[in-house]
Amino acid sequence: MAIIESKFFSKELFRSVCVNVVLPLPESGDAFFGSRTLYPAAGQKYPVLYLLHGFSADHSDWARFSGIERYAQERQIAVVMPGVDNSFYCNLPEGGNYYDYYTKELPAVMESLFPISGKRENKFLAGLSMGGYGAFKAALREPGSYAAAVSLSGGMSCGAGEGWACTIGSASPDEVPTDRFMRAAFGEHGEYLKPEENDLKVLLKAAMESGGPVPLLYQACGTEDFVYPCNVEYRDYAAALGAPLTYEEGPGIHNWDFWDPYIRRAVEWLPTSGGFVD
Repeated sequence: MAIIESKFFSKELFRSVCVNVVLPLPESGDAFFGSRTLYPAAGQKYPVLYLLHGFSADHSDWARFSGIERYAQERQIAVVMPGVDNSFYCNLPEGGNYYDYYTKELPAVMESLFPISGKRENKFLAGLSMGGYGAFKAALREPGSYAAAVSLSGGMSCGAGEGWACTIGSASPDEVPTDRFMRAAFGEHGEYLKPEENDLKVLLKAAMESGGPVPLLYQACGTEDFVYPCNVEYRDYAAALGAPLTYEEGPGIHNWDFWDPYIRRAVEWLPTSGGFVD
């Protein structure tokens, strides 16, 4: 396998950005047990998972704290891990166009640099916490671009004006660090909310009623997580619409002890046989 840190200038953010990329290239075990993994020949590409970080994190978190390199190697898929700051995966009214960056500019750059597919059937999104929200948002806003999306402990109500689960412990909403960044993304009084762009319920309903393709969805959350109530609410909403959502839960809070095993389950769930495509 290979992990590559790529740095390039983003026109959407007007600054240099960092992206980690995992490619399932041959490894030492192949020499001993027979070559299972090959280098891509001309025209051969990998299915790709765009893997999104959570609040206060960056492009390196998934590689540092999870086994995603191994899981990608086992599944024979490429993984792209961008950094989007604390943007809530939005085009910020007074900042960078983060949504356009990770849904448009990033795939175009990655497909030009690496042997990864741009076809819908080979293209997936996943994320944790804020990144889970970002994964579902992009997949439901661009259902013709992604075959599946994964949310782990996602902030499912972020774009609905309901705050970040309102409180954490005894803190008031104003004391929760996420709130000031949510106000930057969605407005002090929700003036930038735009439900048709940011509310996951509105987006899911629109996708279901569009008559077009709807991405497969995988949602998981720990039962002791502070975002568990909004995840259960979203699960029930999706079920009432008949949405193609797979839901799992288990003991756990908002940390890597939950996310690492569930990203492995999610990677195994992705609708791909792995290996070369196109």
